[in-house]
Amino acid sequence: MCAATRPAPVFRAHRAMARMALTALGLSLAPALATPSVAQAPQHQDAAMTANTTQPANWGFDTAGMDRAVAPGDDFFTYADGTYLKNLQIPADMSSYGPFRALYQESLARQRTLLDDLTKAATPSTSAASSTDAKLARYYSTFMDSARANALGATPLAADLASIRAIRTQPELAQAMGKASQGMGFSTFALGVEQDQRDPERYMLMIDQGMSIGVGGGLSLPDQRYYTDPAMAPVRKAWQGYIAHMLALEGWPEPERYAEAIMALESKLSAVQRPREKTRDATANFNPMTVDELCKAAPDFDWKAFLLAAGVPAKGLGGRVVDVRQPEAIKAMAAVLQATPLPVLQAWLAYQLGNNAAPYLSDAFSKAAFNFNGHTLAGIKQQPARWKRGVSATNNAMGMALGKLYVQHYFPPSAKADITKLAERVKAAFRKRLEGNSWMDAPTRERALRKLDRFAIQVGYPDKWRDYSALEVVTGDSYGNASRAAAFNWHHELDRLDKPVDRSEWFMTPQTVNAYNDPTMNEIVFPAAILQPPFYDPKGDGAVNYGGIGGVIGHEMSHGFDDQGRHYDEHGRLRDWWSPASAKAFEALAKRLGQQYDAVEVLPGLHVNGSMTMGENIADLGGLNLALQAWKDQEGPQADAKAHGFTGRQRVFLGWAQVWREKQTPEALKAQVLSNEHAPAVARVNMPVHNIGDWYDVFSVQPGQKLWLAPDGRVQIW
Repeated sequence: MCAATRPAPVFRAHRAMARMALTALGLSLAPALATPSVAQAPQHQDAAMTANTTQPANWGFDTAGMDRAVAPGDDFFTYADGTYLKNLQIPADMSSYGPFRALYQESLARQRTLLDDLTKAATPSTSAASSTDAKLARYYSTFMDSARANALGATPLAADLASIRAIRTQPELAQAMGKASQGMGFSTFALGVEQDQRDPERYMLMIDQGMSIGVGGGLSLPDQRYYTDPAMAPVRKAWQGYIAHMLALEGWPEPERYAEAIMALESKLSAVQRPREKTRDATANFNPMTVDELCKAAPDFDWKAFLLAAGVPAKGLGGRVVDVRQPEAIKAMAAVLQATPLPVLQAWLAYQLGNNAAPYLSDAFSKAAFNFNGHTLAGIKQQPARWKRGVSATNNAMGMALGKLYVQHYFPPSAKADITKLAERVKAAFRKRLEGNSWMDAPTRERALRKLDRFAIQVGYPDKWRDYSALEVVTGDSYGNASRAAAFNWHHELDRLDKPVDRSEWFMTPQTVNAYNDPTMNEIVFPAAILQPPFYDPKGDGAVNYGGIGGVIGHEMSHGFDDQGRHYDEHGRLRDWWSPASAKAFEALAKRLGQQYDAVEVLPGLHVNGSMTMGENIADLGGLNLALQAWKDQEGPQADAKAHGFTGRQRVFLGWAQVWREKQTPEALKAQVLSNEHAPAVARVNMPVHNIGDWYDVFSVQPGQKLWLAPDGRVQIW
């Protein structure tokens, strides 16, 4: 089924680069700006650690948020953060709250100010101006025009729904899914452009089953278990109601009948997908083959029609190499689609179109989408304010343009210089620990040091900004603007094919509260928005800064040597550069660490998945070790000098714990544990610290306490 005619292009942006990111947990639903209610905690006195109750506000650590009635050795997370969390109220329009969320809200508010200022500066005579600032103002103000969105109703979807209704054959279905790369449509297969993991100086296409990506493909529910677990029956019932409601809003016939059929279809697709924890395996998930080979391997889907509709060049298409991430799953999914009646597939595409487009449509659409995706799946009580949704939408369309304004107003050059120096100290600490590593043999250690030496460190913002001159933004056409922006961003990716890799490009905007390690670039990136308290305060306590941003920097460096990052060499090539003895020793340590996380029960009967979270767990343990090492190397004999009642090493651990003091709704926590590669906050604090000998020393942790591990039971990898 690989003969194809070239259809007219349409679009949707898919991000599927091979990278490992320190993600701010659960930020996909654009939580709202709100101030948590935190009571002032009493100052409990501890003979060994008496806090200074008059510390300046910017000293770096919130002693009032501690719960000193809890012994550090029983629950360090609660000891460091318990009073703060006890009194913390999750804002009604969020699924969780903590430092990541607070900074995200601050970033949103700053971006709103920038967009409001641009909008006020615009005049009728500039309503069609082509400058990037004018486009930002026009995009945002058009989104904010709720009256027009409500008046239009489902009208903006008419042309796309007509295209779905016109599908008559399986090749036309493949074309429709390919067109999804260029608009608000949907494909269960995620399509992207990535660096060739065996030759990272060139780009190649990637096709993924979708669930492991979470953007631009996949299924409606967070994880396979949502389709089968009896405990998830209420979620499935709510989902069926939502599908029917969305189809009814679109004017689709027999919405209730098709909602039931769509649920059955997605259940079949979910059953044949590769389990999420197995989608992390870098080696198993790199399967280059030509398009002609893909057509033979998965013959029940018209791959050439799919790729041509996405805008992939027709010339040499059959011989173009594609990384097919999960070949067996993609073959089985194609067979499921082939066996499904076309009317069901059409209704499915219509439902997914409405779900994707809902933010840009009337209140009826956006509220319906929020009630399921936000309230049912994440436990969010209140839809975020329209301005927050507008800022997020503008970010999705023109994120780097908004980021350029953000750093001009909110990120001084001095901050970039200071963080770069701190990162170099953490890198030096990593070198020291590698040189003293006891389980790695000399040849592997030498290659690991070469990789570390070649680590690129990017701070604040990219050196080159994206050109948005080709993007058309039309006043009054919010849905059209979103579709055109998706097409613009997709073609930005697609245009990389057959060109040298651009090593100046970033894959997060400066206003993002996050950081990432890109294994094929062999670089770590720290956007401007995360480089502020509680992660980093240039006027604050150095030890707390090391526990905060130092731990984050160490985390991203450690990703280059976690269970998947270690497979990439100093040039970003996916290859086996470890000796068998060193690989065996690493795997034994990783297995022991995974078993520790498997034992963490976060809700009754719900445990952390140590395999799925392995990379992040190794990075957390490595990051905290590196931050502590860098602090000790910098301070020398003064590393344990007291400030505000705590020794230096104590303050490093407290700084780390403070970063993760987060509270989640039960729904969001369950979704995270079942579908996210990051462990919950309590595990991100307690599990790393109880593997580090210094923690036992400085907090006098004793046998019999809940977090105690005998020295031979502690895991030290990096």
